[in-house]
Amino acid sequence: MNKKDANITFSSYFNDITIHFYEDTDFMESVGKRFGIDVNRDYFLAMSFLYPSDMAVSYEDKCALMELLSPVAVYGPINKSIDSPQFLICDRGTTLFLAAHTKEELTGSRGNVCDRALELLKQNLPDVFIRIGIGTLETGLSGIERTYQNSLRAVNAGEKFKKERRVLDFMGMEIYSAINAMVLAHGQSLISTILLQLTDGEQTILGKYYKCKEQIPAVAAALHLSEEEVLNTLCRIKEKTGLDVNDTEDNFKLNFIMIAKRVLEKEKCNKQAVRAL
Repeated sequence: MNKKDANITFSSYFNDITIHFYEDTDFMESVGKRFGIDVNRDYFLAMSFLYPSDMAVSYEDKCALMELLSPVAVYGPINKSIDSPQFLICDRGTTLFLAAHTKEELTGSRGNVCDRALELLKQNLPDVFIRIGIGTLETGLSGIERTYQNSLRAVNAGEKFKKERRVLDFMGMEIYSAINAMVLAHGQSLISTILLQLTDGEQTILGKYYKCKEQIPAVAAALHLSEEEVLNTLCRIKEKTGLDVNDTEDNFKLNFIMIAKRVLEKEKCNKQAVRAL
């Protein structure tokens, strides 16, 4: 965005902030005032509405989603008085920036946006599991970028760790977002180092051990094994890897490795599904 731009919309303004397409911060602050916002004093919250990652999403799909959800903008304390397009196209869907003069106003409005958005989605796209990512309450130009990225991170982490949830708040998903980043950065190395020492059967039992909240009777029942067989397998895992499920630090490592295995397998399946489409 530059000073020659004559037709700046609310959505294009925020889009240029999210991609840092500007050089003059004073100019960006003055543009905000045209829409009745003070970027250094008011508060902003990004809400992203994303299609599943294993779905091939066209530009037309994103535009249709944007049009469908356009009525929810009226719940924004400042948004409701702005007569300008407010949704912007993002990675796998669309994003709305709610704006308010106080944190309290913004906190109160996001629930209304979610409720109305879910209602519209269930009525018009009943077979598509659109997830809603809620960013962090922020102020300032850098804060606008941050809340946008956090809304996307919330959905990406939720899709892997909380698959059944449609509404994903970054404040609740932050730990999962961090785990996801760690997995993508180091997961393959850990799997190659540790899991390749184990048989498929041992990996299955270890994975089920964490799925069953480390309750050996539940693992045995789920896999139709005796408790002794489960215990013997955990002992073999200790012998092969040097990691003991009864040691707090070792147990964390093994659990993290199994999480990494699931996440990376999911990533692989998603890529294959998109290529197939």
